[in-house]
Amino acid sequence: MRYIIFDLDDTLLNNQRRVTDYTLDVLHRMQKMGHKLVINTARSKAYSQEYFDRIRPDYAILNGGAQIVDGEGTTIFRAELDADKTQAVVDDLLKLTENITVQTEAVLYSHRGLYTGQNAVAFDFDRERVSFSALKIVASLKEEKQAGEIAEKYALEYTSYLSGTFWRFNHPDATKAKGNRNLMKLVGGTPVDVIAFGDDLGDLEMLQQAGIGVLMKNAEPRYYGTCSHITDFTNDEDGVARFLAMHFGLE
Repeated sequence: MRYIIFDLDDTLLNNQRRVTDYTLDVLHRMQKMGHKLVINTARSKAYSQEYFDRIRPDYAILNGGAQIVDGEGTTIFRAELDADKTQAVVDDLLKLTENITVQTEAVLYSHRGLYTGQNAVAFDFDRERVSFSALKIVASLKEEKQAGEIAEKYALEYTSYLSGTFWRFNHPDATKAKGNRNLMKLVGGTPVDVIAFGDDLGDLEMLQQAGIGVLMKNAEPRYYGTCSHITDFTNDEDGVARFLAMHFGLE
């Protein structure tokens, strides 16, 4: 196994959104053994930076598969929506909700400043025309049907999170699973070379395509049985690190 790929929230991170010293120790021991560490998250690079600095991964798959960076933070893959398509998608979303954000490589734009986290920059999509490409668009929608219709109209990938409250729209070549496959193409690997960890619906495909796909114990019970392995411990109990330590005989 050469590539250890893990989601962040509710997978590698504990419930305080921290990486414990024990987990860091196991991950860095895996690196010394020759394995490559890969973050795979829906977060942006900026929103992942503290973990990037602590974990020191060899690669990171970001924005739900829309961007891949190397260990130096240099982008080696990008799947963006151009400015015209971004504007068109946002125009249709505005008919359904005002809670919309657009993530570029450098900036998170929030419609009228309704979302203030992640150093978001206020942008009035009603009055200002988009002049930038988007790595992802996120919107709060009442029904999956609405998200599906937007995605079908513009040939986008879409994923729900936060119990279906929010929906993420990406370029058709951008999902977490496709991010893994795109990375393997870049490095000359195959899915057989991957051990992947995740906890949610958006992670399942990447777990199922991996040589070893590991679902977190803290995942919703409805996902049990969908993957080849499940951790004995939750994300709040160093579940990823404990699985790796046992699997590779580190303890």
